[in-house]
Amino acid sequence: MSVDSGPRKVALAHEPQYGVLDLAEGRSLDLYEFVGEGDYAELVERRRVALEHELLDGRVRYVCEQCRKAMVLRSIPANKNTENRFYLKHRFKSEDCGGTRGLSHDAICAMRYGNTKEGATHKLYKSIIASSIAADPAFRNTDVESHWVDADGVRWRQPDVQAECNGVRVALEVQLSTTFLHVIAQRQSFYRRNLGRLIWFFRDLDIAEFRQAEDDIFYSNNRNAFHVSPATLERSQREGRFAMDCAWHEPRMVDGAIVDARMQGTVYFDQLQFDVSAIGAPRAYYFDYDRARAALDDQLRRQVQEDQRKAREAVDAPLRLLMESMVLGYVDGPDSVKSWDNVREQFGRRGFDLPDNFYYNDGLFPILQAAYSAKEGRPVACRQTHLIQLANTLFNSYKRSLLVFSMMMRHYDRAELLLSRGNKEEWLKKVGKYHAGWLDGDPQFAPDRRYDDLLAFLFPEAADELRMRPTELISKRRR
Repeated sequence: MSVDSGPRKVALAHEPQYGVLDLAEGRSLDLYEFVGEGDYAELVERRRVALEHELLDGRVRYVCEQCRKAMVLRSIPANKNTENRFYLKHRFKSEDCGGTRGLSHDAICAMRYGNTKEGATHKLYKSIIASSIAADPAFRNTDVESHWVDADGVRWRQPDVQAECNGVRVALEVQLSTTFLHVIAQRQSFYRRNLGRLIWFFRDLDIAEFRQAEDDIFYSNNRNAFHVSPATLERSQREGRFAMDCAWHEPRMVDGAIVDARMQGTVYFDQLQFDVSAIGAPRAYYFDYDRARAALDDQLRRQVQEDQRKAREAVDAPLRLLMESMVLGYVDGPDSVKSWDNVREQFGRRGFDLPDNFYYNDGLFPILQAAYSAKEGRPVACRQTHLIQLANTLFNSYKRSLLVFSMMMRHYDRAELLLSRGNKEEWLKKVGKYHAGWLDGDPQFAPDRRYDDLLAFLFPEAADELRMRPTELISKRRR
């Protein structure tokens, strides 16, 4: 009976301690990575059968991470339609190798990180970097796979390539395969601690296809990634400057939202910026993503605030007009009572608790009268004609409203108008008296501050002045 290829089973490791080292690429692969994508037929043909042919031809590519002996893909006896059965094992029985069984996590990480440095691709990449550096006279003391000793004289790292540029040591690391995050972080910490610069180079610059290790580096490196190739080497040698390809994210404002555009281009080492991020990761970047993003975040924040202000203004402007109409059109009578009830209701929805009565209340009326009279340049809500008349009334009967009157008269620059229709000397004597009352803490002149929030809402253009202390106002008048 024939069986079609069908969907591939998800392979499970029969011997989970075994992985393989890909000698061609210097990558450590677990079973899932080794089997890869594709259907059942592809798995059988391109992994199981093809691997056997390579070994028969003497081409050993996949070996045990521990003992470096050839590995093959085998299966346990089971119904292939009901059980996942593939596993990795030594080609020939190996009694002295247990794969990674018994090794600590750190030992496994160190072994796999070291393995990546032995692949042909990795060696070629290092040679391109070293040759690119050799073409740039700004560099000296270039070494490949040599120790960088910690400041404590005990610990050390072995970067793929290291050199000095303008008196500063630079570590150049090649990231071709999956690397554990803590290994990346350890290297970042080491070079930060030893005041060295660190730059990572990737297999390619397809940001969308970055693996997790590449994402870990990319996003902690101000969203910049670098790559060298024979083409960039040729450019380095032609121009005498270390050239490399760079991919980066560039934030842009699109329809009120920040989106990241993927950018790419050839740059030079002397165009890079180096720093240590807020999380302690040494960075090398061509485009300063954080700075550009901060500017857009600020722009977006200001736009949101402006939109919120406009939305509030759309609601608040009619309320301000309602109160202004109430005060300017006030005539004592039943209609005013109804109008005030409406004002109270509308302002109550906005969070303001207004007194039951407009005129016969505990102090709001003279405060509103003083403020709107200063704004209009004439007395309102009364039969008086000139501002000096209202000023005398406030001084004689509503002393607690004098601060609002003074602030608003100053804001609207009404001093000359006030003094043009009355006894200037007599009024200035009264000004001196209530100033002294403010300074001495005389309770009869104590400003009524219960309605500061309401006044700031009604007169947003004068809000800061309306919240001033009496001493601040006096100080400004004396300048």
